[in-house]
Amino acid sequence: MARAAVDVRPNPLLHLRSNQLRIMKFVPPEFKLEAFHCPVCGTYAHMEWYLLLSQNHMSLYYEAKCSCCKKPSLWRVTEFNSSQFGRHDTAGSLLFPDNGAASLAEHDMPDDVKQDYQEAAQIFSRSPRGAAALLRLGLQKLCKHLGEDGKNINSDIRNLAAKNLLPPLVVKVADTVRITGNNAVHPGEMSDEDFDHVASKMFDLLNFIVKKAITEPKELQRLYELTPEGPRMDAELRDLKAKGEK
Repeated sequence: MARAAVDVRPNPLLHLRSNQLRIMKFVPPEFKLEAFHCPVCGTYAHMEWYLLLSQNHMSLYYEAKCSCCKKPSLWRVTEFNSSQFGRHDTAGSLLFPDNGAASLAEHDMPDDVKQDYQEAAQIFSRSPRGAAALLRLGLQKLCKHLGEDGKNINSDIRNLAAKNLLPPLVVKVADTVRITGNNAVHPGEMSDEDFDHVASKMFDLLNFIVKKAITEPKELQRLYELTPEGPRMDAELRDLKAKGEK
C-alpha cells in the first residue's frame, strides 16, 4: 500500500528546549498532531504523517512515523468533510499499538502490575471507572511488591513514606486514588468528569511510585557498587557504628 505525506497541526511544545522537555507533562497521541509521546517508544517526538493509498485512491488509514524510533503507529479516520476540493480528514483513532491515552508503563514495573496498567490504558477512553478500578488493583499489588500487605492502600503508602521509600506528599495523592478506586467499584458522588480527570492521574502515580521505590534505589545501588571496596567498607562500618550509638 502506497502512502502520501500530509500536513499536520503544529504543537508548540515541540519547540521547547531539551531541559524543558524532561519535566513537561505527558502529551497523549492525537490525530494529525505534529508531536506527542510516541505510543511505540514512549518518547516525546515529532511525527511524520502519511495517508495510506490503495490502488492510488485515498484510504481511511494513516501512519504516524516517530522521528525517534522510526516506527509507525496506525490510525483510522473517524470524521471527515467532503467538498469540491476533495476529502478533509478531521478526526481519527489510534489502532496500533493499543496503549490507550496513557504514558507507557515504567520499565521496572512488576509484570503483574504492568498487566493491570496496560489493560487500564486500553479501556480508559471507554470506561474511566473500569480503568480506575484496575489501577487501584495494580497499586495494591505494587505495595505488596514493596513489602507491604496490599490490603489497605492508605496504610501501605504511609508505611512506605515512613520508610523514606516515597515522599510524604504521595500519601495525599494515594488518598485520592483510594477514594476514586472505591467509587469506581461502588458508585458514589463522583461525576463522570471527576473520573476522567482523576483516573488519568492514577497512571502517573503508579509510574512515579515505581521510579521512586524501585528504579532510583537500583540506580543508587549500582553507583554505590562502583565505589572502591576500601572506602565502601569504611562507610558501612561507620553506618553500623552510628546505628549502635542510637
